[in-house]
Amino acid sequence: MNIIYELNPPKILRGDYINLSNLNHELEKFLYRASVISGITKHIHLTDSVLGIPRLSSITAAQMLSRRLDKKTTNLTCSVRTRDRNMNSIIQTVADSIISGIKGLLFIQGDKPNYGSSVVNSLAPKPTEVISTLDSLGFRDLIDLDLSIPNKISNMDSFHKKIKVRPHSFITQSISSIEEITKLKLLLESEFENVDTINGGGGKIGIFKIKLIPCIMVPSPKNQKAASMIGLDWSKYKDNIYEFIEQMNGLGITEILLTSPNSFDEGISILKKIAK
Repeated sequence: MNIIYELNPPKILRGDYINLSNLNHELEKFLYRASVISGITKHIHLTDSVLGIPRLSSITAAQMLSRRLDKKTTNLTCSVRTRDRNMNSIIQTVADSIISGIKGLLFIQGDKPNYGSSVVNSLAPKPTEVISTLDSLGFRDLIDLDLSIPNKISNMDSFHKKIKVRPHSFITQSISSIEEITKLKLLLESEFENVDTINGGGGKIGIFKIKLIPCIMVPSPKNQKAASMIGLDWSKYKDNIYEFIEQMNGLGITEILLTSPNSFDEGISILKKIAK
């Protein structure tokens, strides 16, 4: 099983202003952490302004890492917020990513920004629209194009729209139980059986090729605030995270995304044990 480790690029602002000295310090810490991760797993995912807080661009951060880490053995993927961009800027971003050797991009709408309008830009493309446009322009053959899905599917229309654009992978929100990932896997399999209807009678689109990547948050006291913010209840795996991951492996899950937003040391400790 491949373990992808999620890493947040540095925040740009300290309080309500930019402090270049502090930013450079945080950048060095970020680069150091990435080097530690790359010694354990070769898969690193960089986030894009989590909670709408301005951070160094995930693409810029990946470009910096690609100069520090071994390009041949390190797979870098990035989140890209669509609500902050128009289609032209997204195409530029994707082209930059390909040239930089980034393996894949996860398109998300993103949380409302801390600065500027709190209303979703009506002109900003939705993640599904982004992948559809990029596909029509031939980008699918050059870089993995991914989408996020909830840990529990409540809006089937939205889910069908995501299936129709055929992302390379579905990356889940933080999973709370093996039952959740089992239901998601079964749902994908059942949707494949009904794909002729979903695709307007156009034939099977190979839904079985859409990889399902569960996100797992490290159960740590320091991560409790982050878990509470997204309504994550990790009680079912808090004391047996390794068994939890083994169960996913038994379901045929080949990749997971491990996140520990507020405790790097505990995240690395778990990562090391999983890697063994």
